[in-house]
Amino acid sequence: MISTRRFPMRRLAIGLVFVFAAVLGACDWRGPTPTEQLLTASTGPFAVSTLAVPTSAGFGGGTIYYPSTTPGPFAVVSLSPGFTESQSAIAGWGPRLASHGFVTIIINTSNPFIDPSQRSTEQRQALTYVVTQGQTSGSPIFGKVDGQRRGVGGHSMGGGASLISAQADPTIRAVMPMAPWNSSASFPGITSPTLILACQNDGIAPVGSHASPMYNSIPASTKKEYISVAGGDHSCANAPTGGGSAVGKFGVAFLKRFLDNDGRYDPWTCGASKPVAGGSLSEVRSTCPF
Repeated sequence: MISTRRFPMRRLAIGLVFVFAAVLGACDWRGPTPTEQLLTASTGPFAVSTLAVPTSAGFGGGTIYYPSTTPGPFAVVSLSPGFTESQSAIAGWGPRLASHGFVTIIINTSNPFIDPSQRSTEQRQALTYVVTQGQTSGSPIFGKVDGQRRGVGGHSMGGGASLISAQADPTIRAVMPMAPWNSSASFPGITSPTLILACQNDGIAPVGSHASPMYNSIPASTKKEYISVAGGDHSCANAPTGGGSAVGKFGVAFLKRFLDNDGRYDPWTCGASKPVAGGSLSEVRSTCPF
């Protein structure tokens, strides 16, 4: 005689398998378990290659940095430089992010004097360009780009542009402005997780009229962080080594958490190793826990 008592348990076990599979499917983990040493190292776990982008791409061209020896797809990040700057001003972020599992484009704008609104347009054009390249057979990044997982960031006017981009396109999953500048500091429409990297002694985009009110204007319901580098000038976050490597550590962790949905990085966003004021950081705010 076959007992029917086991069927509910069997159904429960099958159900748990499907739930577990769904949870894993929602994650896009890339790389080893993070550690403090990994996040503060000069490079991440993946080998990196570059791909030059011509000006004919529709913005000002630039460079794509991508994990070269690891199968994708990876999230894509578009970074814009500031007023009068070229891609070289923030080039250090390219290999750092790519070595942690992001296809990263650092753009030149079509004109170094364009305003944040136009930079936002070109920043998003660059995202589309990279996604298209990822779908193009014969491209070095074919199959390496997940167009559903997109992030933006940038320095100064490029940082202001990234906030404009996030407000215009809520499907952007993560935003990382660096010493952001914009004529308006109001961004109440942003729902995407946002990390603002500010510079305490910024004389070009003073935190009191730019980074701080920008952060405050983003709804409290949005997952957001504000990190200010102690004594930092306007370029304090142009490289991931800024703030004694704090900006690189927390920047990578934030993007991993929200572009890869990788909960292993929680300690560096809202957990035990999260940013705290003191030492290289003058101020930290967030809507933790998230």
